[in-house]
Amino acid sequence: MPFSSEIELLVFPETLANNDMALLVSGKLVQLLMLAWLGALATGEIQCGRLDENLLYTTDESTKPSENPWVGILLEDQGNHYENMRCSVVIINELHVLTTASCVKGFNSRSGDTKAVAMLGVWNENDSPEEELVCNDKDFCVPGPELYKVVDIKVHPQRDRDTGDNDLAILRLEKAIEWTHWIQPICLEGSSEPETLTNRNLHYSGFNHGDYSRGKGLAMTVSTPKCKKLTSSTVFFPVNQMCAYPVKRTKFYPGAPLMDIDVRDEKPHNFYLVAILVRNIDTDATTQVYQSVRRARSWLLENTK
Repeated sequence: MPFSSEIELLVFPETLANNDMALLVSGKLVQLLMLAWLGALATGEIQCGRLDENLLYTTDESTKPSENPWVGILLEDQGNHYENMRCSVVIINELHVLTTASCVKGFNSRSGDTKAVAMLGVWNENDSPEEELVCNDKDFCVPGPELYKVVDIKVHPQRDRDTGDNDLAILRLEKAIEWTHWIQPICLEGSSEPETLTNRNLHYSGFNHGDYSRGKGLAMTVSTPKCKKLTSSTVFFPVNQMCAYPVKRTKFYPGAPLMDIDVRDEKPHNFYLVAILVRNIDTDATTQVYQSVRRARSWLLENTK
């Protein structure tokens, strides 16, 4: 990717430290401000599900580079290139990401040589891991995405191929993730959660078929009877899945996280994972079908130690 001779590094004022250092790029002096989270990185203190309250109340359909930094893309190593599998992955800790079992059904499940790769820290699908910096048309730049080889795939033991229920897979990475401002984990649960997920206006994020940049949106969850009607499942609907109406009809890739907000002291504190997207259905409006992770949390924790 060609770079302008005057590169401006994208930084976030609320996270800046008091020190800065000079970086010389293409003969131009650029101020690379040190981020306050460096101290936390050094001690291993990473806050999962980090959010910026200001970004919750916008109508933007694209995220900022540091927004929802737990969403990546699943690739397949083809030897001479990486194929985008059009599935999202969600970072849950330093060695594991989560996606749907359907997304990994074509991969080798044997440990060590799965051919699956997680691309993390990606803001635009067209960005290459070979780029040290990637910039937009306004010369705002962020670090290029990072590749992490997947060495083990664990599909939920109660996955039902007939109904699609428990469509979850944990992917273990070859090496620990290096945390940055653009690569961080989501929280797996909130400090207090509502009893029901029906009629909840929840956040989701990921990549989609309509834009190359990482997107976001809101979706209203519906009741199981309504979900059965929307999916034409008149007799049976998977007990651990749920439906939601997105505000926009954009079809996001499977694996996109559906998130609620943990509120503490009457302030939004962090995002936590509620479900991941398994499919989109077109009726009068787009319906999203999600796999809930609530009943799978013990399995997730046990297999991501």
